[in-house]
Amino acid sequence: MAEGRGSDCFSKLLGSRQQQRSIAAKPKTFDTAAVAHTDSSSSADADAAYPKQSDFPHPHHHDAVDSDGVPTSGISRPLSEILKELNKKVPDSLISARTEPNGFSVKYIPCWEDRINTGFICGTYINLRKLELNSKVVMGSFEFISIFIMVLLFPSSHPKAKGVASDSASEAAGLLKWKASFQNQNNSLLASWNLHSINGKNSSNLPCTWAGISCINGSVSKLNLSEYSIKGSLYDFPFSTLPNLEYLNLSLNQIFGSIPREIGNLSKLIYLDFSVNELSEEIPPEICNLRNLTHLDLYSNQLSGPIPSGIGTLHNLIKLFLEDNNLTGPIPSTFGNLTKLVKLYLFQNHLYGPIPPAMGYLISLQFLMLYQNNLTGAIPNSLGNLTNLTHLQNQLNGSIPVSIGNLSNLNELHLRENQFSGTIPEELGNLKKLVVLDLDQNQLSGPLPELLCRNGTLQNITVSENKLTGPIPRSLKYCSSLIKARFNGNHFHGNLSEMFGIYPFLYFIDLSNNEFHGELSSSWGKCKSLTTLKVGKNNITGGIPPEIGTSTQLQALDLSSNYLSGKIPRGVGKLASMLNLYLNDNQLTGSIPQELGMLTKLLYLDLSTNSLNGSIPEHLGDLRYLFHMNLSNNIFTQKIPFQIGKLTQLSELDLSRNFFTGEIPSEFQSLQNLGTLDDLSHNNLSGVIPKALVKLPGLLHINISFNNLEGPIPSGRAFMNLTKEEVQGNKGLCGNITGLLACGSYPLIKTHVKDKQKKLLIA
Repeated sequence: MAEGRGSDCFSKLLGSRQQQRSIAAKPKTFDTAAVAHTDSSSSADADAAYPKQSDFPHPHHHDAVDSDGVPTSGISRPLSEILKELNKKVPDSLISARTEPNGFSVKYIPCWEDRINTGFICGTYINLRKLELNSKVVMGSFEFISIFIMVLLFPSSHPKAKGVASDSASEAAGLLKWKASFQNQNNSLLASWNLHSINGKNSSNLPCTWAGISCINGSVSKLNLSEYSIKGSLYDFPFSTLPNLEYLNLSLNQIFGSIPREIGNLSKLIYLDFSVNELSEEIPPEICNLRNLTHLDLYSNQLSGPIPSGIGTLHNLIKLFLEDNNLTGPIPSTFGNLTKLVKLYLFQNHLYGPIPPAMGYLISLQFLMLYQNNLTGAIPNSLGNLTNLTHLQNQLNGSIPVSIGNLSNLNELHLRENQFSGTIPEELGNLKKLVVLDLDQNQLSGPLPELLCRNGTLQNITVSENKLTGPIPRSLKYCSSLIKARFNGNHFHGNLSEMFGIYPFLYFIDLSNNEFHGELSSSWGKCKSLTTLKVGKNNITGGIPPEIGTSTQLQALDLSSNYLSGKIPRGVGKLASMLNLYLNDNQLTGSIPQELGMLTKLLYLDLSTNSLNGSIPEHLGDLRYLFHMNLSNNIFTQKIPFQIGKLTQLSELDLSRNFFTGEIPSEFQSLQNLGTLDDLSHNNLSGVIPKALVKLPGLLHINISFNNLEGPIPSGRAFMNLTKEEVQGNKGLCGNITGLLACGSYPLIKTHVKDKQKKLLIA
């Protein structure tokens, strides 16, 4: 079918331009019959159908060219005649040359792969002097013929139309050549990139009708192939044959290799996006020739080397995204020339050196993101000139300059994970539009600025892991706009109940690991959006306010390591969304409220190191998602409820240092996810270890020391690695453990039957 289609196209070409008569009259012409019937033609006939070597000029001679610049020799004679009579020429971009062993220069046109039409593998070439008659080359010749049919069918009645037709043909051919270099040729998203429509009414619109392409006056102006599953390089991209391209977006593909220097030929380019690909090596300096560029996006590739300083000459640039690469070297001082720049993202690279003071000239800049680099030095005072800056995120050292208080439009200030020292300038209180303040993980000291939230815009404040001192500013007590606050890991002090108010939108606050004192305010129960409240490791006294039970959105409550006293409020059982409850290391008394069994979403429960007493509520067995339970170091008595065996998701269980009595429940055999039964030690447990526990997992760590247990230690996987220290202090355990007597070595063993269970007792 391919042969017939090629012959038919060529015949239509000759017929439509009435060339058959003139070609037939010439000797050694291109014989269409020879092409159409290659299977039946002999090699001698085939050789006679094509020009001989003597018909071409000597390699040192110039190719013959007519007055209109149309090639008349050096390529297929009949084709050149057709082109001459139609006032057409072979576009230079389509012609390649090679030297044969005999010294003759041969011009040829590389083939384009179109698997839909031909199915052959690209990489062969079409020799227009002598076609070797095998199926691969012949099929390729039809593809070549099709391309030139496309060239000839473009309207040519008007001089301007001739130029447009020629440009369109070159653009289409160049794009097909690039497509032929892709590793994934069966890409359905680019199915329209072929020459099927050349016989249709809109054939002159190629390649403007192809997917991802837009044209102006018949020439490609926009190429948007974002997320087109392209897997290939840019080495065959037609940079030189797309003179009117203004928009190029190849983001979110699998394009590899380097960015060719020919990128500089796209002189009209305004928008360039190669982001989220696999491009490597250096950014070519020729990219700086794109003087009309307003948007340059190369982020999330594997680009390396320095940032070309010439980018600072792209005066029209508005957005520059180079983040998430392997770029090295300093930030070019020439960036100070980019006075129209609004967004500059350089984060997640390996840039080093200081921020150039010239950056203070970027008067239009709103977003400056430089974090996760190796930048050093202080923030230059000149950045205080960037009054339009709304987002600042850096990674430096030194002190925070007072001039930052001049950034009157700043919305977000991100200076986390640096080595900033000294105090936070009071001038930060001048930032009336500040929404996000992120200063955590530095070495800042002194108090917080007094007027941080005087305009009521602050929503997110993170100052954790510093050396800050003093009370929380009064302006924050009335900062009703707060959504998230982290003050943890500092030396803040003062009466906690007097420093915080009611925050209708607050969902997260961490005050842990400070030096606050006083009592917990009942106002926390009025923060209806609150999901996380952390006040651990302070000096808080008094009881847990029962109003805490009205914060029904709470998912995490950490009041650990304080001096809280009294009972656990029953209202805690109303916190149906609770996931993590930490009340350990306090002075709480009374029993565990039965209502805790209603927290059916609970994952972590830690009530250890208090003075809680009574028995464990059976309803705790309903906490089927519980992952961690620590009730150690209390005054719990009575038996361990067998319902604990229903907590099949438990990974850690610690009931040690209490006064539990009775036997270890055999239902513990169901705790197959336990990593640590750490532990049951220091209780008053008695009887034998249930044989059912041999089913427990082998990686389990068990400590049953200092109880009243007796009899043989089971031989199951969970007991194989027990040490003497983990079983010591019991009345009569025996077994195969180093330092422990074997069960048959006791001087007198008698059987005692009780409750239908046999026990080994020492006389």
